[in-house]
Amino acid sequence: MFLQKAAADFQLRFVAGFEDNIRAGKSWGYATTCNVLSREAAGQPGIDACKAIAARVSGLDDELIGKVQCKTVSLLASSFARHSAMADCRNGTIRIAAFCRGKSGIVPRLNSQHVSLLVNAFSKWSQEPTFRQAAVAIADEVVRRGSRRVRLSEFSPQGLSTLVNGFSKWLDEESACKAIVAIAGEVRRRADCAEIGLSEFVTQGLVALVNGFNESPEQEDCHHAIVAIAGEILSRGGKLSRFAPMELASLLNGVSRWPEELPCQKAAIATAREVLSRGDQIVRFNAHDLSNLVNGFCKWPDDPACRQAGVAFAGEVLRRADQDERLSDFNHQDLTNLVDSFSTWPEEPACRHAIDRIARGRHSQGFE
Repeated sequence: MFLQKAAADFQLRFVAGFEDNIRAGKSWGYATTCNVLSREAAGQPGIDACKAIAARVSGLDDELIGKVQCKTVSLLASSFARHSAMADCRNGTIRIAAFCRGKSGIVPRLNSQHVSLLVNAFSKWSQEPTFRQAAVAIADEVVRRGSRRVRLSEFSPQGLSTLVNGFSKWLDEESACKAIVAIAGEVRRRADCAEIGLSEFVTQGLVALVNGFNESPEQEDCHHAIVAIAGEILSRGGKLSRFAPMELASLLNGVSRWPEELPCQKAAIATAREVLSRGDQIVRFNAHDLSNLVNGFCKWPDDPACRQAGVAFAGEVLRRADQDERLSDFNHQDLTNLVDSFSTWPEEPACRHAIDRIARGRHSQGFE
């Protein structure tokens, strides 16, 4: 209730003076306030206050937005992105992105935290051309910094994970891919540091890195970074129990690129054991994650845990096939991957029956 009252008071007393405070060099207070009010605890009054500031930002001319501090720009964009469905928030962030992509010279002045916040914000509207162009400009800056002697050492573990997750929204942009590879090089460098290694990365952040690096498996830095991450996740013991199905699928999808690497093999086996330990909970796995997991386990067809997990998922596919239209949850590529993967264990009745049911289901749906 306090925050909601504060939001209403802020909107009444301070929003109208936004431009004047920018001229007076007092824009930072607006960013910190918006950052708090844009969160759930502030309720609808907080959203309204955030929208009001975003609307003012969208109307700033080049001269005035140029007077806004870098830290203010990035924190405002981060705040607006929490309400990506709101037109005012989108438009305010578009104005910030246009400023970043232009000739303002702001991108080289951004510190590591500003860079991460902006890329994360822009990725909420990845189809918008202005955000794409701004992200490319920032990606080029990340690549430039990665070529320095100190590389990307100033970025926090969370910042690196956030950047990879954001740049992964624009994989058709060469600059974004190069930035991801540069970050992989930094992760590889940190992994080689015996004293700290990757211990400062949260486990979910490591999975986000695997998901991004997996898009460039031909890059040596991406390869070695994923192997190092697999080893780090294994060293943390039973943490896989905290993984959502999508995170398990992302991890397995990444390590399955290199089945000959021992850390990757061990991570896959640990993932299979985790799936088996969840028993009946596999009914909650969505179709895409289920397909990706089976596709990963088949890279180690002779391992008992991977085989058992594959068979368990074959049983789940059969269960879903017995329910009207449930195989319709799987897209064409998912079904193709399942057939190819289950074919790895033709001696297993559940796998043979799952292949047969998928074939019948695809025929009834008109697939060849």
